[in-house]
Amino acid sequence: MAGDDYYTTYEAALAVVATGMKKARLPYNILVLNSILGGMFFSTGGMLQIMIEGNLPGINANNPGIARMLNGLFYPIGLFFVVQMGVDLFNSNILFFTVASCRKAVTIIDLIIAWITSYWLNLVGNIFVCYIFVHFSGSFDDPRVVEFSRQIVDQRANTPFHQTLIRGIAGNFYVCLGIYLQLLARPVHVKLLMLALPLFTFVSLGFVHSIAEITVGIIGLINGCNTSVGKVAYNLFLPASIGNMIGGSVFGVVVVWYLHLYSVELDAKRLKLPRLGAKDVQPNILMDSRIVREEMPATAADPTGDERVDALYHQAEKLSKNEDHPPELARKATGASRRSMASLRRTKSPRNVFPVAGMAPADERELRFAGNEDDDDDNDNDADSADADLFGERIRRYVTGIRNKRKSITHQDIESHLNQSFQPPSSTVRSDSPVVKPDRDVPYEPSIDSSSS
Repeated sequence: MAGDDYYTTYEAALAVVATGMKKARLPYNILVLNSILGGMFFSTGGMLQIMIEGNLPGINANNPGIARMLNGLFYPIGLFFVVQMGVDLFNSNILFFTVASCRKAVTIIDLIIAWITSYWLNLVGNIFVCYIFVHFSGSFDDPRVVEFSRQIVDQRANTPFHQTLIRGIAGNFYVCLGIYLQLLARPVHVKLLMLALPLFTFVSLGFVHSIAEITVGIIGLINGCNTSVGKVAYNLFLPASIGNMIGGSVFGVVVVWYLHLYSVELDAKRLKLPRLGAKDVQPNILMDSRIVREEMPATAADPTGDERVDALYHQAEKLSKNEDHPPELARKATGASRRSMASLRRTKSPRNVFPVAGMAPADERELRFAGNEDDDDDNDNDADSADADLFGERIRRYVTGIRNKRKSITHQDIESHLNQSFQPPSSTVRSDSPVVKPDRDVPYEPSIDSSSS
């Protein structure tokens, strides 16, 4: 229920899909800035590792397990910054876009663009931090820290390719587990704990994380390690990145999508369980979604503030409670759906769809991504596919020379459509005359023919 501090794994899985969907709709400038900041924030863990182990040469040499455990305690700080600031990290994008693509909420093109953009711009953010905050600031000029930074890069760059690859698979499996677990909780201190447990595990066990290895590798290269840039890139960055993609994708497909989405909905369908509405209680586009499943109250106010739209959805909810109308989700209009004439024509939308703030009108994939949709609705949704505004679609249209032919909807268009779609209050006679917009201070309850739903 909304307001609770903890969510089910099914709600968290829906939140993963919704977050991937929102990230696929980010404007280019926000995507670029988010990815650079993601690399800067996450580099905190790598800097702390070098500083802590470099200043503890005795413990690091004689008791390396204790040094690893200390690193495991502080490493989650960087990922916590990433989550709270809503920026883009390559490793978390692997989880979000893998699950969202399995759900057909985003395309493979969106997945590829997000992965490539976040990886290389995370690298840019890391380089900036390592040169400005580490090198030029002089904070890491202690000879013990400099020597340790060289040793760790030489050691990891000389690790066999297949070993680094396997460690990368395990590393991002645990990182994606931390991202997923924090979606289950709302309190900030609990989210930090949820992130800390998996990261403490993978750091203490010596697994690798591609973006964290970039921080360590760049600092070691700046301090003059005995390994060339090419060898560090091929023997450390490349296998760690490939391993992270495999580990994060396996976790997303097996655990999040198959176990917590597909299997749960298949079981609910077999048992004929009642369908509940889903909504995003954290709809900010730069924050991970928070999904709750609950019965949609008939008295809930519509965000549009239009009494006629309120009456439409309330009437649809009343009709859905009749025996001849099985319960379905009545979608609450958002500012984006208000601009969509197609969404205003329907009193009920496909089940499990919830509003996402800041989005353009929903396209076919977004209308069906939460599952349990009717096959008969597929043809109806084809006409709405032109409303898609995913950056993958924009690039495809640019490359192929196809321009978006979406008609801009004006306030007059919406007003005209509302007047044609609604009738004045009448319990006996149906009138086809246009409806004049009532004064906001006067209650307005139009009657709606049940056949329209």
